Amino acid sequence: MNTLDLHFVTAIGLFVSALVLIAGYYYFRGRRSSSASWEELLAKLTWIDRNSIAEVALDLVDESGQPKVADDAGSLDPSQVWRLTGGLEGLEVLERNSEVLIDLVFYVQQWYPGAMIIAERVRLDARELKWHIERLKAAAQKGNLQISFPFYAQRAVVSYYRMTRQVLSLYEASNFSMLADLQKAL
Repeated sequence: MNTLDLHFVTAIGLFVSALVLIAGYYYFRGRRSSSASWEELLAKLTWIDRNSIAEVALDLVDESGQPKVADDAGSLDPSQVWRLTGGLEGLEVLERNSEVLIDLVFYVQQWYPGAMIIAERVRLDARELKWHIERLKAAAQKGNLQISFPFYAQRAVVSYYRMTRQVLSLYEASNFSMLADLQKAL
């Protein structure tokens, strides 16, 4: 066996190992989520002022989550965004709540197969939210938080806002009796 073959076999082995690790991660996460009851999931949500979140999000998007094209989009002052979101700590709460929103979608998905599409949208929005918050954490370490905060924070809030709208619409479409409790929690 020559070195080229050895490199190829090693690369294939690493690729397969990575796939197995990823599958294992999502398998165990799904098992952990599926064992949680409705009450446990709601208890994991941290309270946030949804009116403030809506105000920040609706500065950039309309109520359906589509970007605004008007000239007045993005008119909030950076200090307003900081106050309304609760700063970096408030965004970290949104990040934790986004994980619970994914679990809530998974909870419905067990009985309502139509939830798969919404589940993937919520997961993508959660990834986007995490990406924005990671940028803010990096900026804070470099001392550039004040410059980066308005841009990344507002977009993180928009991602969270879209997630909450999608989860609520899923629960409404599937006629789950827990919709009223979820509306109060979100």
